[in-house]
Amino acid sequence: MLHAFNYTFPATTAIAEAARKRLLERSPQKVEIDAEFLDLARNKDPANELRTVTFLRHKYAQRPPDLVMTLGSAALPFIMKHRDEIAPNVPVVFTSISPQTYAAVRPPPQVTGIVSDFNLDRTVELAERLQPEASRLFVIAGSGDTDRRWQAIARTTLESRERKFDVTYLFELPYAKLVGEVSKIPQDAIVILLTVFADGDGGAFIPAEVATALSAVSPAPVYAPYDTFLGNGAVGGFVEPFESVGVAAADMAIEIMEGRDPTALAPRTNPGQYRVDYRAMERWSLREHNLPPGTSVLFKSPTIWDEHRGTVLSTLFIFGLQSLFVGALLIQRRKRLRVENLLKESEERMTFAAAAANIGLWQFDRNTDEFWASEHCRTLFGIVPGMPLTRKAFLAAVHADDLGIATSALRGAFDAKQAEISDIRILLPRDEVRWVRMRARYYAEHGGESHQLGGIFIDVTDRKFAEAEAALQRQEVEHLMRVSVLGELSGSIAHEINQPLTAILSNAQAALHLMAQKAPDLAEVRDALEEIVHEDNRAGEVIRRLRSLLRKGERKAESVKLNDLINSTIGLLNSELIRRDVNVKLELADNLPMTSGDPIQLQQVLLNLVMNAMDAMASTPTAKRSVLISTHEKPTGSVEVRVKDRGHGIPLSANGHLFEPFYTTKQHGLGLGLTICSTIIQAHGGKLTLVNDQNDGAIAGFSVPGLETTR
Repeated sequence: MLHAFNYTFPATTAIAEAARKRLLERSPQKVEIDAEFLDLARNKDPANELRTVTFLRHKYAQRPPDLVMTLGSAALPFIMKHRDEIAPNVPVVFTSISPQTYAAVRPPPQVTGIVSDFNLDRTVELAERLQPEASRLFVIAGSGDTDRRWQAIARTTLESRERKFDVTYLFELPYAKLVGEVSKIPQDAIVILLTVFADGDGGAFIPAEVATALSAVSPAPVYAPYDTFLGNGAVGGFVEPFESVGVAAADMAIEIMEGRDPTALAPRTNPGQYRVDYRAMERWSLREHNLPPGTSVLFKSPTIWDEHRGTVLSTLFIFGLQSLFVGALLIQRRKRLRVENLLKESEERMTFAAAAANIGLWQFDRNTDEFWASEHCRTLFGIVPGMPLTRKAFLAAVHADDLGIATSALRGAFDAKQAEISDIRILLPRDEVRWVRMRARYYAEHGGESHQLGGIFIDVTDRKFAEAEAALQRQEVEHLMRVSVLGELSGSIAHEINQPLTAILSNAQAALHLMAQKAPDLAEVRDALEEIVHEDNRAGEVIRRLRSLLRKGERKAESVKLNDLINSTIGLLNSELIRRDVNVKLELADNLPMTSGDPIQLQQVLLNLVMNAMDAMASTPTAKRSVLISTHEKPTGSVEVRVKDRGHGIPLSANGHLFEPFYTTKQHGLGLGLTICSTIIQAHGGKLTLVNDQNDGAIAGFSVPGLETTR
């Protein structure tokens, strides 16, 4: 990246930063980015130029760049002049080059980029719309090369316009004199600020900083065709956002790095747009409704109406109905009430409307500690009538565990200057707990720093209880589904337990028989007893697995080894697999990362998927009945589990419906198994999939984040 100026110039810095981010995000290969600052605005000495060329030639002699991107209009003529010495035959992508500069340089085919048409005429049109009565026009430009190009463009543009202004050109003045002249401009005039890279005395300047200084002293609104002047005092203009220039140049650079012939890439234009600074418009009393359609208005703080339009509309609707009712009463009583009584009644009805909508409005001044709130806020927070409304009184009602959340939300609204939303618990008398949603927003005051916060309180207790009830019901359904699956496996489980019990009985009888002999063989007795212990442990392991699956309770996150969980699940299904003549093959990857989750819920998913695989192979010939269970680590760090069967596959009619509640392809299915499994995996931060295999059967799989990923 070859900067025409130094790093302090915001325009080229904005283009470079946007291009850098785009290159790192979108480039398919690793990109190494170097930056060089020519500082051409301050150093025009030919000897310095030769020194710079020599420096760049030696620096990149061993590792020449694959592409050069120029930033700033002066950088393109520089690289065109010295390209054979610095980067011979290297493609060049330029940025923010005017059509006039492009035509003057006449770059070769390998040089392309973004041509910026700074449409001064449309900036003047914006000024005309905002100041239709203005007759005087002041145009400001410096004495640098870019400044003089702007001088010629300004004269040509203004002379060709249909509407004629009384134009004053403030060109190439010493900076101090320029500031003095600007401070004397009439308030009803229009000021067009171009660029001031150098003043009449030859001093070097940064145009954005000049925009800040001149906008501060100008009695008349200042307009400019540069995006970087916005936020520095200027009203705005028809500008080309420099971030979008950087993105467009980066996209062109990526095409070249991917092998596209640069000679086939014609220069591109980047569309401009009207952009204004709302704060500058307020300063000069300019009306927003005069702006051209589609104008971007920056730095405008959203109002309560913008943030809570639905709530305000509902409140106003209720208030409107109440007002109509009040009007009917006034007519019936023949206007016997005075205006004071009418206002009091309206206030009471407004309070009722807010309470009916379960909304409390509040405002807080940090400097004075004054706290204003509607009466409904007293009810929400359990503050007795007559008690002073202070910040401390409201925070005293907050549950101790949520006090930090409430204070952090208030502090965050002040510090971040944006809306904060938090749900907190309120502890009322008699230990009653209510949930309240707090919305806090910072309000900026015109012309200075504000210390005001405002917002609303909404009672969300019923919603919180409903969410808790839904979560409890979801746990009950998950537990019932586990019980249902184990019910299907009851015969196999009984057989699985009966085997070790039979072995225990046989070994015990053998041990008794040996002990009855006159000279019992103690080694054989010991073998029988060891076999009894082994079979007892085997039966205990089956019962332990059953107890874990039947246990109810909340989801508990812990470290889980998926390979061990798969082996445990296959052990539980061993007899069922033998009964159905299904062969299981395991391809479990070594050194899998641990995952975080509830092992019972994850085992429920595995049970369901393997049972579905066995059900799908009911009509498959016995010799082909096999289930392949595999695990592997994905490049993202997550762990994927796949269960492949050789059954009939997924019918076309089921596509898109498999995870819908109560949809099933089984004759006696409930249609909840896959739905619950999908919900469990999503709660673990993963995704459940079910697709047909290319050969035969179907593949069910899920992935969950590894512990390295979750950290």
